[in-house]
Amino acid sequence: MLCQFANTFPGFVSKFLAKGHTLKRRFREETVTDLLMGSLITAAGGRLVVEFPNEPVTGADMEWNFVDLRSRVFFRILLQAKQAYGGGDLWSRHAYRELYHASGTGSKLQAVTLCDTARTTPATYPLYIFYNAETTIALARSKGVRNLAGVNLADGYEVERLVLAAKGRTLRTRNRSVGTIWPLLEPLSSLFCPPSVYPMPPMSYSGDTMSFVISRDEDGRPVAGTPLPPDPITVRERIVSIAEASRNQSGSRQTVSKVSRVPEVSHSIPEDIQEVIERRRIPYSSSQPLDRWRLTFVSARHSDDGDAI
Repeated sequence: MLCQFANTFPGFVSKFLAKGHTLKRRFREETVTDLLMGSLITAAGGRLVVEFPNEPVTGADMEWNFVDLRSRVFFRILLQAKQAYGGGDLWSRHAYRELYHASGTGSKLQAVTLCDTARTTPATYPLYIFYNAETTIALARSKGVRNLAGVNLADGYEVERLVLAAKGRTLRTRNRSVGTIWPLLEPLSSLFCPPSVYPMPPMSYSGDTMSFVISRDEDGRPVAGTPLPPDPITVRERIVSIAEASRNQSGSRQTVSKVSRVPEVSHSIPEDIQEVIERRRIPYSSSQPLDRWRLTFVSARHSDDGDAI
């Protein structure tokens, strides 16, 4: 299930990247993103549609769409991945060295492209997903920093603010450093936990069609059933929490424009996403190439038959 995945995968990533430090060729963020995609396929319990990318043009490495088929509610997250590099004992000087990458052949910064795409797309919000090695994490924890993990999320608009402010050598070095960015970081579990479970009695379980779990609801009471991806409304609420935490830590809460606030969910599913879901049920060839990893999480907020798509 996704919550369990969100709690265990970051630890794997941190050790995986640390192992890469001992090799002549280090693992890049593209490798970790591929591992993330493969793990999500398993964790989503048949309620995830994964498509492969062509070439990046939106500033996003991944597009995560959350769909409630019964209520037709929809929310989208655009994610850009960056990995921390550094081998010295000063963890704060380790850096996300590709943070100032420019998209395509032009000079437009990737962070700006990512956020501009989100600003002009309904029910869409930008996040950064940062990958950190165990060596960096251990050094940070020895200094009392506890929120650094193998995988962290951060508000895309706050990262854009740092990128745009990086004028001159000193700020360019400082603003991409782990020491500057760590206060913005939230755990992957902040998006996928607590788990969403559709209540079902154990006798309804069919091992070849779904998973069966025992979890707890928002009031702490045990509930048994089949796990679901979080619905779009819940995802938006969690994004609001991530954004507020980032802005409180960065001190920029009062300077964020209205256009950068978390948009409301959409009450209609975009045609291209509806096509994705239908193609999963009735396969056919699509002529539309993708420019990023696209994942579509399918849930139902009020009632559900428990079947995977």
